[in-house]
Amino acid sequence: MINHSDPRPPDDADADAGVDSEGADADSVVYRRSDGESPAHSVVQAVAEATQRDPTELRPLYEVIDTDALDDLIDGGSERVQAPDELRIDFQFEGCQVAVYADGRTVASRPTSAPR
Repeated sequence: MINHSDPRPPDDADADAGVDSEGADADSVVYRRSDGESPAHSVVQAVAEATQRDPTELRPLYEVIDTDALDDLIDGGSERVQAPDELRIDFQFEGCQVAVYADGRTVASRPTSAPR
């Protein structure tokens, strides 16, 4: 699991839900976008890590979501300001639940298998 530090204190609601301060549980990967990295690119990186696959083995992200719209919503386009940090976009990609946050996090969660 990639877990980059977040200076914010954990949210009590996250603790109750069994997730850490990054918004992830034990079956999740938290990816922090670097400066200039697009949110769409971070989705591919996080899902590749969560599924233990090479990013080039994943189907194209644009088949699931409009990557330009995702990038514009999260980072803001040239015509508007960046989204508030609490904005979150959720969708499924390659068997993972993905949450892209405006604060720079991308969380990819693998489904947990039911106990036998």
